[in-house]
Amino acid sequence: MKTWMNRHSQFLIILNFFILSVLSLYIVYLQNGHIMIGDDYHFHQNRIEGLALSLEQGMLLPKVSYFFIGGYGYASSLFYPDFYLYFPAILRVFGFSLASSFVVFSVCVNFSTFVLTYISGRYMSLTKMKSYLFSLLYTLSIYRLQDFFNRQAIGELLAMGFFPLVLASLYLLKNGKEKKWLLLTVAMTGIGLAHFISLEIVSIFIGLYILFNLKRFLKKEVIVAIVKAAGVTILLLAFYLVPVFEQMKHVTFQVTANPLTLISERSYSLSELITNSFKNSVFHKSSANIGVVLLFGLAIYTLMLFKRNLPNRELVILALFFMFMTTDLFPWSFFDHTPLNTIQFPWRFLSIVTLLLAFLIANDDLGLFKKFPSSQIIVVMVIFLGVVLYEKESIDTEGKRILSYDAYDQTNSYYIGAGHEYLPKEVDYSTIKKNKERKVVYDDAKIDISNVKMDFDSVAFDYHSIDKKKTTVTIPFIYYYGYQAKIVSEGSEKIIPASLNKQNGLVAIPLSKNGSVSISYHTTLAQKISLSISVLTLSTCVTWKVATMYSIKLKRKK
Repeated sequence: MKTWMNRHSQFLIILNFFILSVLSLYIVYLQNGHIMIGDDYHFHQNRIEGLALSLEQGMLLPKVSYFFIGGYGYASSLFYPDFYLYFPAILRVFGFSLASSFVVFSVCVNFSTFVLTYISGRYMSLTKMKSYLFSLLYTLSIYRLQDFFNRQAIGELLAMGFFPLVLASLYLLKNGKEKKWLLLTVAMTGIGLAHFISLEIVSIFIGLYILFNLKRFLKKEVIVAIVKAAGVTILLLAFYLVPVFEQMKHVTFQVTANPLTLISERSYSLSELITNSFKNSVFHKSSANIGVVLLFGLAIYTLMLFKRNLPNRELVILALFFMFMTTDLFPWSFFDHTPLNTIQFPWRFLSIVTLLLAFLIANDDLGLFKKFPSSQIIVVMVIFLGVVLYEKESIDTEGKRILSYDAYDQTNSYYIGAGHEYLPKEVDYSTIKKNKERKVVYDDAKIDISNVKMDFDSVAFDYHSIDKKKTTVTIPFIYYYGYQAKIVSEGSEKIIPASLNKQNGLVAIPLSKNGSVSISYHTTLAQKISLSISVLTLSTCVTWKVATMYSIKLKRKK
C-alpha cells in the first residue's frame, strides 16, 4: 500500500486538493443551498451576467456591458479584465443558474490556487510534503478567506493564485536559472488578467526583492531575463492596458476626479493588526489580518533574525516591511495624491505577507519539523480547524448576508462598484438611478425625432431638423471613447464619432437636415492594434516553447 501511494503521490495530492477545494467552501457556499455574499458580490455577479448576455448577443470581446445600469452601459469589460469570468459566463449561456455558475467557478479558483502554489513550491526545491504544506498555508490562509468570503474581491482573489509563481520565478532567477524567465511572464500576465492593483503590489514586491538580492540580480544574463519577462508581459497585456490608457486620455473618470478613498485613511494601528490576527477575526472595515498561524510564524522568524546565517533572511525582513506598510506607522499621507493611492487599502499588502510567511513556515529553515516530526500534522490540523471556525464565525456574525440560491440569482444592474470609478466625472449617478427610463433627449423646437428603436447595444431613429441648423441629441448611453453614429441623409452615408455631453456624461450626437441615424460602440483603432499585438505575442511564445520542447526531445532520442 505504501509503495502504491508513493508511486501515485502526485495524483493523490491533486485529488486531495480537489476534495479540499469543495470542502473548504461547503459551509459558506454549499450548505443548505445558500451562499454567503460579500462586499463586492453585486458587482462581480453583474459582470458575469453582463458577459453572458454579451456572448448570447454574439459579442465575443465586449468593451461596454449593456446589462449594467438598466441598459445605459458600463465599460466593466474594458477596465476590469474578463478573462477568467468567461468560464462562469459560458456556464450561464449553457443554462446554469447564476448561483451554480459562481459556486462551480469558486471551486475551480480554489483548486487552481492549490495546484499553482504546490507547483511553485516544487520549483523552489521544496519536497512534496513541504510543497503540500505551503499550498495549504497559502490557499487556506485567513487573509485569502477574507478576500473570498467576506469581501468577494474576485479580481484580487484570482490574482493571488499567481503570487506563488512570482516568488518561484524570482527564486529561479536569483539562483542563476535565467532561462526560466518565461515563468515570471506567465505569473505577471496571470495577475494582470485578473487585477491591475495586484499587479502594482507585486511589482513593488519584485523591486524590493531584487534590491535585497542585488548581487545575484546584477548579472547581464539575469538583467536580460527580467527585461524579456517584463517586455513580453507588457505585450501580452497590451490588449487590456492600451485601451485603458486610451480611455483615460479622452475622458476624465470618477477614479481620478473623485477617488473613493485616500490610502492614508485606510491604514490600521499595529495593535489592531496583531490583535485581529491573533483572533482570526472575520473581515470588517478594520479587521483584515493574517491569522494566528502566520502570526506565530512571523513572531518566530522575527526572533530568529538575530541568528547568524539565517537562510531567506530577506523574506523575513520583507514580510515585516509589508506588515509595517499595512499600519498607520507608515507615512501614507505622502502618497495620497500619487499613483500609489490607486491601491486604496494598505492592508492589500497582507497578500504578500501571507505568501512570504506561508513559504517560510513550509520551508522550515529552523528545522522545527525535523525536531518535532508530529508538528507538521499539528499545523495541518490547526489550518483545517481554523478554516472551519472562521467560516462558522462568518456565518454566525454575518447572518444577514446569507442568501438562498434563488435569491442570489436576482440581479440588480445598478450595482457598479462602490466608487463608480469608471463613470465619466460628469455623470450624476443618483439622477440616473432615480430616472431609470432611458430616453433620447432633444430640443423639440429644433428637431423632430421618430421611430426610435433601442436594441441591446444600439439606438436608432429618424430625424427632421426644423431650422436646418445643427442641434445636439443626447443618447441614453454612458459615454466612452469609441461611440459612433452612422448617419444616412440625402442619399449619402457617413460615420462620425460621438461626443461627451458635458452636462450629464452621456453620448451626444450633432445632427442637421433630415435622415436616419444609428448609434453604437465600435472597437477603436488602438484597441484593434493592441489586440493584434497580444495575439501575435502569445502565438510567438507558444510556437517558441513548443519548438524548444520538441528540440530537447529530439536531442534526448539521439
